[in-house]
Amino acid sequence: MEIKFKNITKSFGNILANKDINFTISSGKIHALLGENGAGKSTLVKILSGHYRADDGEIIVGEKKLELGSTKDSIKNGIGILAQDPLDFSNLNVLESFIVGSKNSNPFINIKGIKKNILEQFKKYKINVNPDDQIRDLSVGERQQVELIRLLFNGTKIIILDEPTNGFSLEQKQLVFEVLKSLNEVGFIIILVSHKLDEVLDLCQEATILKRGEIVSTVQLPCPSDQIIDLMFDSKSSVKVNNKKESLKNSNLGSILINFSKNPKSIQYYDQNINFPCGKTTGVIGLQGSGADQFIRDCFSGKIDITIKNENSDNFIPEKYFYYTPSDRLEKGLFNELKIYEHVAISRFSNSQIIDWKKVENKSIQLIDDFNIKGEKSTLASELSGGNQQKLMLALIPEEIGLLLMEQPTRGLDVQSASFIWRKIKTRSNSDYGSIFSTTDIEEVWAYSDYIMCFSGNSITHFSDKSKISKNEIPYLISGVNSNG
Repeated sequence: MEIKFKNITKSFGNILANKDINFTISSGKIHALLGENGAGKSTLVKILSGHYRADDGEIIVGEKKLELGSTKDSIKNGIGILAQDPLDFSNLNVLESFIVGSKNSNPFINIKGIKKNILEQFKKYKINVNPDDQIRDLSVGERQQVELIRLLFNGTKIIILDEPTNGFSLEQKQLVFEVLKSLNEVGFIIILVSHKLDEVLDLCQEATILKRGEIVSTVQLPCPSDQIIDLMFDSKSSVKVNNKKESLKNSNLGSILINFSKNPKSIQYYDQNINFPCGKTTGVIGLQGSGADQFIRDCFSGKIDITIKNENSDNFIPEKYFYYTPSDRLEKGLFNELKIYEHVAISRFSNSQIIDWKKVENKSIQLIDDFNIKGEKSTLASELSGGNQQKLMLALIPEEIGLLLMEQPTRGLDVQSASFIWRKIKTRSNSDYGSIFSTTDIEEVWAYSDYIMCFSGNSITHFSDKSKISKNEIPYLISGVNSNG
C-alpha cells in the first residue's frame, strides 16, 4: 500500500503551512515527518486524516483518491490519527467513547463484548484505565493511550502518531513501539511526527524533513543525528541550550513557602513544609501519570497553601497572581476558534468597560514579535503549531509580578522552540516570585531548575537545591527504586 501526496498546499490566512508537497509513503518502512515547530508537519497529517482541507493538490491512498477535508472518508480508508492533543470525547466515559467512535453500524451493540475487548487490550498494553472512567478525568497521557487502542479497535490500517509519546512511560513506549513495528511488518502504514530524534532513530526506517512548509529532503535511517538537525534548522548554533543565569531582580521579596497541612488525600505530599527563595525555578519531575502535574494544578487551585515569607510576615499570594499554563493547550489553555488578538483582549483588556481595539491590535502585534509567534493577529489558536500555541500562552501572562505554575511547558516542542520558551520563562521567573514547572524529562529538569522536586507515583520522594542532588539519582527517585540496590 502507498500514500501519494501530490502538490498539497495549505494556507491559514497569510501563513503558508504547506507548499507544493510531493512525496510517497509506503508500507514496509515506518516513516517519520520531521521539522521544527511551524514547519507544516501537523498540518500535513491533519489534511491526510481529513481534519483540514487542502487549498490545492490531492492524496492517493492505494488506488483511490482521498476526499480531502472529510474525516469520514479518511476513516473509511483506514486512516487514524493519534494527535498531540487528544481528539476524543471528553464528556463521555471510555466505554462510551469506543461505542460512539465505532464504525460498526449494527443497531444491536454487544456492550459486554466491547467492554471485555477493551479490558483485554488495556491489559495487553498495561494501560491502567477503567472503561467506566470519564475521559475528562484522565491525564493527557492516559487519553493518548486510550485513543491508540481505539484506533486499533476500529480497524485503522494507516496510523498517524503526531507527537504522542509524551503520554507514555518508558515501558509503555517500548511496548507500543514493538507493536507498531509488528503492525508495519504485516502491511500497516505507520507515520510518526516527532521532535525526539532518539525515538525516530529507534522506530523509523526513513524520514521526510520539512522546513517552512516545504520538503527539504527524504533520508534513509539510521543516519547521523547531526545530518538531520542540519536539515531541520538553519544552523547548529540555533538549537544550543542557553543555560546562562539571569541576575535576580527581586531578591528582596523573601521566599516561597509551600504548606502541605491541608493537602488532598489523593496525593501523598510531604509531611513538612517546603521553602525556596523568590526568583528561582523549581522543577517537579515524575514519570507520566505521577503526581507531578497534579501538584501544579493543586497549587493553582488553592488546595496547597503558598505564601511569601520574609522577615516581617507571611502573606498569601492573591489568586489573581497565580499564572497557570496547562499541558493541554487547546482544551484548557486557549480557545480554539478565537484569534490571537481576541485572546489578548480577554487576557490584557478584560477589566476595561470599553475595549480599545486599536490598542488590542497594537499589543497583539507587539507580543507576536516579542514571542516570535509564527502567526498574525487574526490567526486562530487552532491554526497555530504546538510550539506557537505554547508561546501564545506565555505571551498572555499578565505583566504584573506573579508566580508561574506550568504543566510540561515544552511538551512536544522541538529543541529550538523549547530553548526559546525557556529563555522567556527564566526571564519571568527571575523577576517574579518565581516559577514551578512539571516535566517527565530528566535532561530538562536538570538544565533549567534551581530546585528539584521528585515524584514517585503520588508521593514526593525528594526536594532540595539542585546542588544537593546528582543527576544520576533522579531516575531512582522518580521510579521508586533504591539506588543502593
